[in-house]
Amino acid sequence: MHRGPFAGLPASKQSASLRRSRRTAKHVLPLETCALQVVPPPKEKNKVESAAAPLVAPKPRVPRKTTEPEVLPPLLPRDEIERCTTLQQPKLPFDLQEAKVFLCAQDPRFIPLFEQVELTMYDEMLNSRVKDLNLFQTLTTSILGQQISWLAARSIKYKLCRLFAPHLPETPDYGSMSPEQTPFPSPLALLDATDDQLRYAGLSGAKMKYVRDVARRFADGRLDVRRIVHMDYQECVAELTQVKGVGRWTAEMLLMFALRNPNVLPVGDLGVQRGIVFFYLSGAGGPLVMERKRKKDAEETKERLVFALGSDPLPLPQTTSLSHAVLRSRAQGNKTKKNMYLDEAEMEALAAPWAPFRSVACMFMWSMIDK
Repeated sequence: MHRGPFAGLPASKQSASLRRSRRTAKHVLPLETCALQVVPPPKEKNKVESAAAPLVAPKPRVPRKTTEPEVLPPLLPRDEIERCTTLQQPKLPFDLQEAKVFLCAQDPRFIPLFEQVELTMYDEMLNSRVKDLNLFQTLTTSILGQQISWLAARSIKYKLCRLFAPHLPETPDYGSMSPEQTPFPSPLALLDATDDQLRYAGLSGAKMKYVRDVARRFADGRLDVRRIVHMDYQECVAELTQVKGVGRWTAEMLLMFALRNPNVLPVGDLGVQRGIVFFYLSGAGGPLVMERKRKKDAEETKERLVFALGSDPLPLPQTTSLSHAVLRSRAQGNKTKKNMYLDEAEMEALAAPWAPFRSVACMFMWSMIDK
């Protein structure tokens, strides 16, 4: 008879040993199981293969870019800053009569437009009613008016002027006040203004930054009206769009209305796009003109209305591949993918016959009526 592993021990010692073996037996695996779970030691790598393997160099650390503060030119003397901002007695940079003859020869529909629409911005400079051209004021005012109504922009501009001219009445009478009665602050004055002062005038944080950038550029000579008036169209746009808050459209409006450049085509302006569509859809009598855009002595007579509405459109310029059918579709609201009446290439093609007097032609495009 098999007596077990504890045979020969006293009874008390057998019992104690048996109890200990029972407690540990449940945690001890059978030998067969242990043999199956033995993990062989890892094989040594072939020393020859290890030596032959190429070493991978660690990637070099890319040093962090440090933004160095912009080094600005020194400020100019006050009198030189004024010469940078203001052009005394500016002259119209082109011959308006020459522009009229040229455009009417290119397209007879311009003839009634010249008869009906007042070109005040050109006439006032021809008649020396423009005493000076303050480009700093014009550019700053255009920034103040961004993304708000013209009434709000006028109020902000007046409050800004009143910061530096406290004698002005708190409530202005815009109808009776001349520009000379509301002097615009100088670049240096704007640079000295605090955030609280500019915020009181109604400027947002972004517009504070923008007008200060304009002021600084005029104050140190990076912007100079004497140099800008002699730049061509593209050079001037490139120069002005370096200013914070000034995009292409703002630069083009300044070129047209302040500098009176004769050959600007604001391709992003929906009003001009719309006007070009209606112009080329009009007949020989020319397009109809908004009443508020007409000269005081120019009226839409019954005869002219019949003539304008009763004739077929004239042929489109050879510079474009568009058709009258496409233009009619655009006029009815079927715009391009970017929600425009005309894209840039289409505008360039349709306005090509108007160069070098595209600005003058565009003045008429803003006055069109959808007939």
